[in-house]
Formats: sequence, structure tokens, C-alpha cells
Amino acid sequence: MTALLRGLLFWALLPLTAPQGLWLRRRATRLPGAEGAREGAVGTGPELHLLAIGDSIIDGVGTACREASLPVQFAAALAAGSHRRVHWRVAGASGYDISDVLEHLGQLRHAAPVDLVLLSVGVNDVTGLSSARHWRNSLHTLLDEIRERWPDSGILFAGLPPMASFPLPPQPLRFALGLRAATLDRIAREVVSGVPRATHVPTAINPRQHEFCEDGFHPSANSCTLWARELAALQTRSMST
Repeated sequence: MTALLRGLLFWALLPLTAPQGLWLRRRATRLPGAEGAREGAVGTGPELHLLAIGDSIIDGVGTACREASLPVQFAAALAAGSHRRVHWRVAGASGYDISDVLEHLGQLRHAAPVDLVLLSVGVNDVTGLSSARHWRNSLHTLLDEIRERWPDSGILFAGLPPMASFPLPPQPLRFALGLRAATLDRIAREVVSGVPRATHVPTAINPRQHEFCEDGFHPSANSCTLWARELAALQTRSMST
């Protein structure tokens, strides 16, 4: 399906999907972010400093404890695969869209070293109906600011998930969210490809392996384990070349 057709279908379905979205916001289960410290270290060897910034995936919604969240599991898998001591820092919150992430980035202290940035954002721009232009321009700005602050850091952008596979939204809302997520992810892939040392990592959902937490919207701790291992394997290969 072309990008133009995806866009036309998404907006054409809006009169049907908007009431569903409002109903879902009122009725959906809301889970807190993961409990625990927002900084730590794991592993032994040369030091690597990881900053994880973004939305509820970074905040560990659905995983209960920080150690089970994607950023910390990624840090642990990266430490094991690269024989590094990974210092991790979590800077994200549930509900953050790209404007929120930009604002939060501006509040982070400059002194802390960063060798690698794990970035997750976009799902709330889908549900919040951010325009494609706003998304593209804001993502350019966000990546430029990361590069300006930490010019030698790597950037891993966790691609938007296929939201048509989320069990929570009813149809046709689920279909429409999938269309919009694919559109924003295509833009993200294009933008990230133009940034030095930045990698867009597609996010896939295999129903035989990946599972959702009880809210039907966020990955479970077990799914975060699989995701973290995939990201760590990719980053380890990149570091060894």
C-alpha cells in the first residue's frame, strides 16, 4: 500500500475511529511505569554510557519493575554481548509524544556522558493525530539536538510497532492505527537514515513469540526480553565492525 493511500484511508476512517478512540481512552486499563531506580550499571569491562529516552516503552509500562523494562534488559544484554560495563539512565514517561521528548531532552543535565541513545517515540503521535509534517520536522530537530549534545554517540531508534496487531483497539480503529503507525515509521526511517551513526530498527510483532501485558497495548516483560536481545545483538555487531 502506498503512503498516499494509507494517508487517505486513515483520514477517511476518522469519523468512525474518533468515537472509538475517545471511548478507549475512558475505558482502557492504565498501568504505571516500572518501579525502581532510573540509573544503574551492569556488567564488567570498558565503560559504555546508555541513555534511554522516550515514551512508555522507555518508562517500562507493563513490566512492573525497572529490571524487566526494555532499557535495562537491553543494557544487560549489551553488557553480556559486548563485555562492557553499561551505565544506563532512563529518561522517559508514559504518554510522551515527540514534543514532550524534545522538551524533556532540554531538561537533561549536560555533564553526564552518553555513548549510546536508545530512542522510543511515535505511538502517542499516532494516537494524538500529529501531522506528518510536525512529526518529520520534530524528529529532525530531536536527532539534531542529540547529535549536537553528544556528537560521538550512537543512536538506536526503535521503530514504531505495527499497531494493527495490538489486541486492545476495536476495528476499524485498530486498522487505522496500523495505517498511521506505518506512515510515521516510514518517515522515521527516512529521517534516521540521514543522521550519522543513527540506526532505525524495525519493530516486529510475532504472535507466536511476543505477548502483550494486561492492558493489551504494551509489551510484556517477556516480550521486552526478546526485544532487548535483538537490539543488543544488532548493537554488538555494529560495535565490532
